Amino acid sequence: MPQIKNHLDTAAEKTGVKFIGLERKSGVIKNGMGSTAQDILGWNITIRDDGGTCYEYYMARPPLIGMTQPVPIKCPLGIIAFDDYKIDIEEAVKIFHTQNGGDRFSDVVLSWPLTHPAAPEPYWYFRTNLGNNVVIGANSGQIKGHSPIVVLYMAQHK
Repeated sequence: MPQIKNHLDTAAEKTGVKFIGLERKSGVIKNGMGSTAQDILGWNITIRDDGGTCYEYYMARPPLIGMTQPVPIKCPLGIIAFDDYKIDIEEAVKIFHTQNGGDRFSDVVLSWPLTHPAAPEPYWYFRTNLGNNVVIGANSGQIKGHSPIVVLYMAQHK
């Protein structure tokens, strides 16, 4: 089970700041394209403190080790802080592979969109090697596929 608390506590040790939740977690992918959770080398993590300031840092995934110092940044728009989710990256990648939008991913992000009506849970977002987006509920595991925008080039009418 994912542990946002570990991210918040580790950042608090480095900064002395109390954090309330995760804003965004973006994967750094080996060679820019991955097909397994092991292809994700680490995470760029954005967290929010109880005063409304956001911090960002990089944390390597085992077996790699290391973490950068959390630094204050402008909070991203359109997402909210959250403190728990159920589907970890290993399970999200398994669900990703049940889709036919592509077999590899170039981006993977975890965040909770601020929408109306309210989104019921945070989501894992995968950008596939075919240009599709696969969205997976981070609590339910439900899939919400989104087709890419297709632009058709046509000859002008004479």
